[in-house]
Amino acid sequence: MSQAQFASPFFGAYNARHINPEEVARQFVPSSKFWELSALRNSLLIGPRGSGKTHLLKMLQPKALAAWSGEEASEARSKISYWGVFTPTDINWKTQVEQRAKQIQPSQRSSFVNAVFLSHFREAFIACLLQLTRDRPEIDNDTGTTRVTLSKESEIQLCISLANAWRLTLGIPSLDGLKLALVEELVQLGSRRLTDVNTEYISRLSDMSVLAVAKEIAEHFSSATGIYTARWALCFDELEIAPPTVQNDLFQYLRSTDQRFIFKLAISPSNDASKLLNQEGTASVGNDYDAIPLWFSDQGERERFCLRLWEKHASRTSASPLSPQSLLQRSRFQFANESVSHGPRRYQDNSAWARDFTELERIDRSFADYLYQRGIRTSALNATSREKMNSVVRKIAPLAGFRRAYMTSGGDTTGIPTRQKLKGPPPDVFSGWDAVCTATEGNPRWFSGIASRLILKWTQSASGRALTREQQTQELWASAKKFLAWINAIPLEDGRIDVRQLSLYELLTALAKYFEQEVLGKTFKSDPVLAFTVDPKTPDSIQRLILTALNIGAIVIADDDGINFTAAAPIGRTFRLVHLLAPQFNLPLRKGKTRNLSAILSKQFGDLSQFSPTTRQTKEPQGAQLGLFES
Repeated sequence: MSQAQFASPFFGAYNARHINPEEVARQFVPSSKFWELSALRNSLLIGPRGSGKTHLLKMLQPKALAAWSGEEASEARSKISYWGVFTPTDINWKTQVEQRAKQIQPSQRSSFVNAVFLSHFREAFIACLLQLTRDRPEIDNDTGTTRVTLSKESEIQLCISLANAWRLTLGIPSLDGLKLALVEELVQLGSRRLTDVNTEYISRLSDMSVLAVAKEIAEHFSSATGIYTARWALCFDELEIAPPTVQNDLFQYLRSTDQRFIFKLAISPSNDASKLLNQEGTASVGNDYDAIPLWFSDQGERERFCLRLWEKHASRTSASPLSPQSLLQRSRFQFANESVSHGPRRYQDNSAWARDFTELERIDRSFADYLYQRGIRTSALNATSREKMNSVVRKIAPLAGFRRAYMTSGGDTTGIPTRQKLKGPPPDVFSGWDAVCTATEGNPRWFSGIASRLILKWTQSASGRALTREQQTQELWASAKKFLAWINAIPLEDGRIDVRQLSLYELLTALAKYFEQEVLGKTFKSDPVLAFTVDPKTPDSIQRLILTALNIGAIVIADDDGINFTAAAPIGRTFRLVHLLAPQFNLPLRKGKTRNLSAILSKQFGDLSQFSPTTRQTKEPQGAQLGLFES
């Protein structure tokens, strides 16, 4: 396997939706999230774009499991006691379906969009049956769990029975023929002229439910194969852009349903569908289903997953036998308070940390006063009592090192430091294995893009030495700028000129400037504000931008105790900027204390009423994941 196969563009066209199960399996690196998802339980998979939702769901398909090789693959096949039916909800349908719906009488639109979805679901289910029978991977690792023998006579009878039940014209009585007939049905639904709309036809399709269709197919398949104990995982991707009626049905199915079926639903962190999860009497997390957020609150878990991804990218390159720490070194400031880095030598005289403390004390009177008030002497830092070492020194060490990397003496007697004139982010701050893991948040697409380029850069180096901190910092900085440029391309909510228009880029930049002042302002702060809580005083237009930012991964939910890890509305929830943007905005890779969003924005923009007109026609931000079937 060449390096080029892994060197995919950071925000390129790659998406697991567009590749077949065999290729998905070849690229797959399981995390703890996969093992949670694979359990014989209903699951709600939550994550922004690029977080791996589609990849995880596709790995539950029979063909993907059969193509996956290795010990973990064998373990997965032995544990997974169901067959996965993967149903994508492609955003590319949006224009075609919504334009078609506009040509239909309002009373028929709901029926039409549900008919389209159910036709698509039936096609996906038949595709699963093909994977179980003859659509097998080139290298089939099946041990009897992902393959089913179906005689020709039984297949013919199965397909004729289903075609008759669905009133399909079946040209060839086979699973391939049945799938083709369903594709033709979708084409007909999308191409009929308004005068040719068959009301009875659409109504009949829309009257079926997901569960009713699943039962029908499962029972016919059991009769054809003699397998009556089969279980199925119905996997729905991007549920937020499915029809509202389908969303409601699937959330209801999480509570109680036919034991032959479990549901694996993937959804973005914020969407209207989330409201259904919080209604009284609906399914509850922990009892009826597992909520699986695709972000890592545990540092060790995140680093273990990143290590697996790194090894995948480094395989069959000259970097394969080397650890990422040997190529990137450890991070200087990231984890000074962790056991791996706070041994007795960490703060000894003339150590890097002792020098940072001493130099910052010299140029920053506020830091010197902070230490003096707590009885901390930089001249004998390693002699600090254990209590103060734990409660003070190790707590502030990353912030002190971060501040020192940016600051220099003000050149006067005030003791107020000034910012150094840097050409980019300080290399000591944004480099090292720990920083790469933290900056990418464990997001597989982000990490893979950065890691593949770092490995490629190292393999092209003639020296064979570890990558310099400058090289690593440049890579992280370039990724941050690319992400921010993409965010900047998201247009304003609407074109009104009678109210102050705030773009998502402007909002994130304003937040970043506020946080930057918290850590690099005139006064040293041991617990700077680096997060925000959306309070009721936040204008509605800005609340919508917050939800858009959440769905594209520009911000992260910081109060991980949320019931469902989703936010139908942001009021009362706490967020932080994604660490990927830290090099661009000069922010530390850590979570700080929180402040109300309205207070932050009032300081940045003044009176917030300028964003809240009394009368307003809103338009969904282009950055949000819009409802596929909304009219």
